[in-house]
Amino acid sequence: MKKLFPILYFLPLFVAAQTTGVKNTDSAKYTSFVKYYTKVIAQNPSDSTAYYKLGDAKFNLKDYSGSIPDFDRAIKLNPKYEDALIDRGRAKYVLKQNEGAIADFNQVIALIPQSSVAYYDRGLVKRQMGDVNGAIADYTRAIAINPQNENYFNDRGIAKRQLKDLKGSIEDFDLAVAVNAKNAFPYYNRGNSKYDLNDYQGAFDDFNQTILLTPDDPDAYYGRANSIRHLGDSKKSIDDYDKAIALNPKFLDAYNNRGIAKYNLGDYAGDIADANKVISIAPNYANAYYNHGLANGKLNNFNDMVDDFNRYIAFNPKIADGYLKRGYAKFNLEDYKNSIEDFTLSISLDNKNALAYYNRGLAKRYLNDYKGALDDYNQSIALDPKYSDAYNNRGYIKHLLNDDTGACADFKAAADLGNKYAPENIKKFCK
Repeated sequence: MKKLFPILYFLPLFVAAQTTGVKNTDSAKYTSFVKYYTKVIAQNPSDSTAYYKLGDAKFNLKDYSGSIPDFDRAIKLNPKYEDALIDRGRAKYVLKQNEGAIADFNQVIALIPQSSVAYYDRGLVKRQMGDVNGAIADYTRAIAINPQNENYFNDRGIAKRQLKDLKGSIEDFDLAVAVNAKNAFPYYNRGNSKYDLNDYQGAFDDFNQTILLTPDDPDAYYGRANSIRHLGDSKKSIDDYDKAIALNPKFLDAYNNRGIAKYNLGDYAGDIADANKVISIAPNYANAYYNHGLANGKLNNFNDMVDDFNRYIAFNPKIADGYLKRGYAKFNLEDYKNSIEDFTLSISLDNKNALAYYNRGLAKRYLNDYKGALDDYNQSIALDPKYSDAYNNRGYIKHLLNDDTGACADFKAAADLGNKYAPENIKKFCK
């Protein structure tokens, strides 16, 4: 449990690095252990170590349920068997038998109060249970006992990330790296924290180091790709998305964000192809419809854009942006009445978005509701006093309402803000 499950840009999806051929060798090894210690136990049913070895082998074969009875027997024969208690707790943790796992780690702590491993493992369980502060307390205790284990700092950093203490998490990842500069996970997790703090160059550097240490980790390429894209090089980011996808052909976020990079480069058909790939694998991946819809809009496929945002809204009915984008598509289809309904829905969910008021004002203008348009432009400008298009369009509405003095003041304000249409309006309406 050393690697953080990141949330990067769009939907959260962590994909573990692919396993290697070593797993098959280990499988044969532990299968052999099971056979051997089963025979040992048949000859000596009172051998607590044999039960422990049998349970440990099953654990390593991921037969967690099967391992617990063997650990039970080892502990019954030796109630102070620390390793058996620890590993039984770990098996329960994997099976989400959290209360039982806590009880096992508590028992170890009662037997050996300086067991850093028991505190650490109990912290993992508490975090799984949602008690993140309790987890941090246990990780801190483990660190006090043994400050030379980078995993303790790493997981405390992960817990701090969960509490949105990104700077605190980076401090812990720094400490983890200081203890062991060859462990890739603290670099990876620190990269995620830096990314969330918009330190894209720092994130790039950490993901790059992760790749040097674990060159077959698709998540590291994905994180580096996101960083590169935010540093402004969408073209270069595609190379890393490609690598992430080659390592994990079902990496949905990589397809999704590669589509964003293609969109940024004006490759709207490529964006749609990546969104379609995501949808073919996971039809409920809402943001694929969002990106699909944006690309359709750029291609003037506004009917398809409406369909895309219908689907997006079905998954996310409380997100204002979905209605805003669907309203935009309807506006471009000259369905002004229904576009107003969508802009109004968007405003009801987020009344601080200047663009929603602006777009609704445009639609009202086309329906000759000049007073309603003026009210919306006023609100748009109140929310964003540097919105040059809102000044320019408000000026035109004021002209239609016979307020040429006010109109010219707005055209001038728009021109001062750099609006490219305002100078022509000044020439035309402000004699």
